[in-house]
Amino acid sequence: MNTATKSNSSVSEISCRLIRVAQWRYAGAWVITLVVAAIGALFLGTLAYILVRVAISLPEVWRTYPAYQRRELGLVDQGLFGIGLQLMIWLPASVYAALYVLPFILTLPISSPVIGLWQAPPCFLFLRPFNRGLLSRALKRVARRDVAPFGHIYTLSDADINVPWYVRIPILLGQLALFSFRMRRVRVSKQIEKLNRAVGRTWLRNINWCMSFGKVFPIASSDACWRELVSCLLKRSSAVIVDVSDLRANVTWEIDQAKIFGVESRILYLISSERVDESSAVLAQVLGEAACASRLFRYGRSGLVERERFTAALAEMATAEAAGKNSQQPRRSANRLAITSTAAFVVGMIPMLALAFPGFGDQLGLPRWNPWEHPAYWPGVQKAVNAGAAAVGTFGAATWILLFVAAKRIETIRFLFVVQTLLLLAAPIGMLDW
Repeated sequence: MNTATKSNSSVSEISCRLIRVAQWRYAGAWVITLVVAAIGALFLGTLAYILVRVAISLPEVWRTYPAYQRRELGLVDQGLFGIGLQLMIWLPASVYAALYVLPFILTLPISSPVIGLWQAPPCFLFLRPFNRGLLSRALKRVARRDVAPFGHIYTLSDADINVPWYVRIPILLGQLALFSFRMRRVRVSKQIEKLNRAVGRTWLRNINWCMSFGKVFPIASSDACWRELVSCLLKRSSAVIVDVSDLRANVTWEIDQAKIFGVESRILYLISSERVDESSAVLAQVLGEAACASRLFRYGRSGLVERERFTAALAEMATAEAAGKNSQQPRRSANRLAITSTAAFVVGMIPMLALAFPGFGDQLGLPRWNPWEHPAYWPGVQKAVNAGAAAVGTFGAATWILLFVAAKRIETIRFLFVVQTLLLLAAPIGMLDW
């Protein structure tokens, strides 16, 4: 009896810890979203300003261009006009390129712990009737706020929940689409196996999770493959969330499949508050009275009605799933190494980036290396020794070693190791004088 009590207490403690971590993860996700949205607004505003200025200048450029071609302008005007033409062509492209990766870089201090330390995020399958308008909006809110902080959510794509247009066409708003989830449409059975492997790429899905606003990974499927796709995801799911507000034949089939795969006990049912009374008898018959009493949760337009109870149930399922995988998880020493190396990466990333920019190098008093000058005029290695730059470089090299050792044991750290390598290669650019 005491053993069972201790075991339940331990599971409850782990669940509470998981809920706290999920809350911090959700808060970090909001910061990432705000930064990405701010950079997106800055990009649109800057690009609009440039395009307006170009449009205003076009008539004058059109009138002056023939004289420029014939070299009839004065020496100064000829040079200024040429520079202006170059700016009209390259400035919008340069702004786009500069702001393309800026959101990801600026959010790395927040997203790095999620990418590197979230080693085994649970996989949740979200099943629901398609194309239901207002109810889908509430479900998206539930998924983003109450389910996504605990793991990765997969669902079948429809008109209401799908990959956003700016992600499908990343050239338009690349900074909003960079590293976002965009899975191809599943048309044949062979593509399901590719999807199965893609779900297992934890580090990449963690990045997708960080850079996505909805925190849901929609997968488009043909009518011939959707059942096989659902079966594949059911096998990988730690928990299944099913909306039973409208018990259509497809929803009933999905519930039956979950029972066949032995995951019926890991299903959490959602129902719209507006349909509880009219559906209670049918639900008791299809799901069973025990499931309706313990695993059926109501939601409204603002989200879950019984949010705390749902969160506790989801955390218990995620904890039970993690307990079953303990033998496959890295040892505690490896986890400590992962935490240490990730913390070092976060602390040293901004100084390492700053070294790559000449303005910061000037503040540190870095010697300037001009590759166009004769080597005799270069400052030399002895003069290149700088206390500030040396400290940042040494810390970066130490972080690189920590990440290298951690990446050999933990797959999710490998991405941070690659980024740190690029930072070390980019840092000397701050000493170049072009």
